[in-house]
Amino acid sequence: MKSVAAEALPVTRQSGKRHLTRAIRALAPLTTLAIILAVWQWAVRFFEVPSLVLPAPSEIVLNIIEKRHLYLVFSVPTLVQILAGFAMAAALGVLLGIAVSFSGLARRTVYPILVSSQMVPKVAIAPVLVIWFGTGLEAKVFIAFLIAFFPITLSTMVGLAAVDPDMVRLFRAMRAGPYRTFVKLRLPTALPNIFAGLKIGMSLAVVGAIVAEFVAADRGLGYYLLYANGQLDGPGVFAALTLLTIIGVLLYYAVEVVERLFIPSALVQDTDPTKASM
Repeated sequence: MKSVAAEALPVTRQSGKRHLTRAIRALAPLTTLAIILAVWQWAVRFFEVPSLVLPAPSEIVLNIIEKRHLYLVFSVPTLVQILAGFAMAAALGVLLGIAVSFSGLARRTVYPILVSSQMVPKVAIAPVLVIWFGTGLEAKVFIAFLIAFFPITLSTMVGLAAVDPDMVRLFRAMRAGPYRTFVKLRLPTALPNIFAGLKIGMSLAVVGAIVAEFVAADRGLGYYLLYANGQLDGPGVFAALTLLTIIGVLLYYAVEVVERLFIPSALVQDTDPTKASM
């Protein structure tokens, strides 16, 4: 019994160290943010900076609390535009990445057009889209989609190209068809790159939704940001920026949570080519 306890003690210590390390890593960003906010609060008070130029964090929080119902109403359309644009970008981006990776015709015809389309400033074509689709939800979602989809496409292509050719040949030697090779080898290998593109795409979808609201909108956090700026409402401007930042960060980490759910299950898939051919 003593020997078993003696062997278990180092394992317990190692587990405790791992938990402590994770806690430190989780608290480090929050601690840094708290320090920045404290210095910000002190500097604004000490140098007597006008709230129009730079409001204190306490003023921003107070503004959000006082106008919480207004911000809630304005946050909903922005969130809908972000999620709809990202969903379109994710679906089409992954499909295009797969098509370009496996089709020589698509690589020669579609991919150059995709690259060329990224040279056009999205802010410049946003008014054109408003003319085509109007000032409704469609134009804003389409702008968010245009800004977000290309990194997803490119990351999918990079991930699929990173597959070890020897493993592909091994699967073929074991008579695994193209579908099973894709499902059991190519897609699991590409998932980290695909999710990297999805996280970038989510961040850009937030930018796209705000750009769309800057061009033509009568509600949304982007619209309210312009409105508050026109009213010389410094705390209102920073409150809208704060809420947009919070939404962007939460959506980014939502994609990361999905990544952690999918990638372990994909990586532990049985890639034995003898079973792939069954």
